[in-house]
Amino acid sequence: MYEITIENNGITKKIHEISPESTCRLSSGQLVEEVNQIPSFSFTIPASNPCYADSLNDRKTIVEITNTITEETEFEGVLLTHETSMSNSGKLRKSAVCEGFLGYLCDTVQPYHHYEDATVTQFLFSLLENHNAQTSEDKHIFLGECDFGNDNTNSKTTAYRSTLEEIKVNLIDRTGGEIRVRRVDGKLVLDFLTQYGVKSDTVIKLAKNMKSLDVKTDSTNIITRLIPLGTHLNDDTAERLTIAEINDGKPYIDDENAIEKYGIIVGTAEFDDITLPENLIEAGRKYLENNNRIKKAYSAEVLDLSLIDRTHENLKCGNTYRFRNSFIGLDEDLRLTKRTVDIYKPFAPNVEIGDKSEKITDVAVRTNNLIEYELPKQKSETLAAAKAIATSLITSATTGYVVIRPEEILIMDTDNIETATKVWRWNSGGLGYSNTGYNGEYGLAVTMDGAINADYITAGTLRGCEILNGNGTFHVDETGKVIADNITITGGSINIQTDNENSDIISIGHENCRAVLSPSTVYFGNSQTKLSVNLNSYGISAQNGSDDESDRITFSVTFADGTINTKGNIVTGGSITSAGNITLNGAVKAAGNVEGNGIYGQYIKSDGNITGQDIYADDFHFKMNGNNYSLCTYLAYLEERIDNL
Repeated sequence: MYEITIENNGITKKIHEISPESTCRLSSGQLVEEVNQIPSFSFTIPASNPCYADSLNDRKTIVEITNTITEETEFEGVLLTHETSMSNSGKLRKSAVCEGFLGYLCDTVQPYHHYEDATVTQFLFSLLENHNAQTSEDKHIFLGECDFGNDNTNSKTTAYRSTLEEIKVNLIDRTGGEIRVRRVDGKLVLDFLTQYGVKSDTVIKLAKNMKSLDVKTDSTNIITRLIPLGTHLNDDTAERLTIAEINDGKPYIDDENAIEKYGIIVGTAEFDDITLPENLIEAGRKYLENNNRIKKAYSAEVLDLSLIDRTHENLKCGNTYRFRNSFIGLDEDLRLTKRTVDIYKPFAPNVEIGDKSEKITDVAVRTNNLIEYELPKQKSETLAAAKAIATSLITSATTGYVVIRPEEILIMDTDNIETATKVWRWNSGGLGYSNTGYNGEYGLAVTMDGAINADYITAGTLRGCEILNGNGTFHVDETGKVIADNITITGGSINIQTDNENSDIISIGHENCRAVLSPSTVYFGNSQTKLSVNLNSYGISAQNGSDDESDRITFSVTFADGTINTKGNIVTGGSITSAGNITLNGAVKAAGNVEGNGIYGQYIKSDGNITGQDIYADDFHFKMNGNNYSLCTYLAYLEERIDNL
């Protein structure tokens, strides 16, 4: 899914490819992106990676992550730190941490300056001008999108803080807004938006693409009695404008609903630019209305189904999604504010949703369906979650009616079998549960014939002799044999151990064709031919379908001594070299040398040298003065000349 490149001095190389067969792979990698934070990417390069020997230059090397499915760039940034290490087993590796280009704004400092009536756009433009004047061209950042228009943000003062900190102090903390840096036509641009991201149609819900959910509330920002403070009244003192003269002598205003719930919590809010008490009290009331919210932050483990189904949108930081979890009463649009992705598990990012804030007066205790749990990070995650859900369902059941009849015991949501819809029924036939009334149907049941019927069963250990899914597409018999129409393994492996190195471990067949893999042999064949690779002594061999053992082997290479045997010809455009014998019923023809301990064939022809301890053939050809001659013909000619002498 991810391709990752590094750029040094204008030269770009891949350090991670998607193919698992490639050696150009990272040992690990984690991408973190969060609203109004500098994105980061940390990774480890093993010594086997071709780029391991390349230099990594802090503050210079550029790293880019591309999503090969969407063809989008998900991270661009600069190398921040790196180190080289060797484990106690002798493995070498390089570890590195990168930060996004937004981090460039931490490399410059803004001088002291008071901006009296500058708009958001004007203020940002000035900050970026100062930043670019202090940096090299590769770190220059220009103003991109800004949807704050010409809104005046009142007076602002920069005071020797970093450019990024000045944006946070003077804009984000006062007026809101979100920042990001991206590359457009080769230049870096800064966007300052009310909110970036879109509303997605993708729904994230329990039992589909939500694995776990954790909800945290924060009331530390609550102020129930506010003292609003306006402009300074005297340059020599800290005295400020208050609302006492128009508020019965009281410098504060109360939030009665908040006081009733939390008691009196006193705090202040400063409004430097307000000079009239009537404007100050109005600003204070708005501050209480907006501030007095319990911040509720959600963190979750979710599944990004876009990797297997393109009808789902991929999860992006800043986008808004519909989240549904009936166990905690959650069914609303929430925004993804943080995403952490493992490059080897892009389908299971960790995300944070919110803060979502709730008004104090809107907060209610959900005693019947509130379940607070997070799946434990352990092997039996599904079982732990099931136990947590079951415990919460049972312990939160505070109402119900037990009806004892002569023939059975009932537990129902009403005391009348005619009106009850949720019914537990226990009699001589078994124990069952129905959510459609006394007469069923009973989808969950333990019956007197020894059967257990249920839509879902979660267990730590399930013991039994046989598993059958009912239609024959999946079957595990009592011997452990598994029959399945389809097995798909994603991101895992198959490990098979056997007591016999010649046992067929994997066998693939179609009609009379078979491919077999055992620890010592790889075999391909049908009724006519056979090709096998034997890892012990036999080497590589190809056979025909003859029943005669002496006629069966048509070609073989023996690993032990390097012998080549064939009943046909050996023809090559290069040389033929064997540490053992070369034996064949046909011809040896080579454009280069022919070398072997022993060479046996009907016909041997070489454009180079023929070398061997024993060389046998019905005929040899050799070259002389640019002409080809038959050695057998030449010897016969010599023999005839000798006889005539």
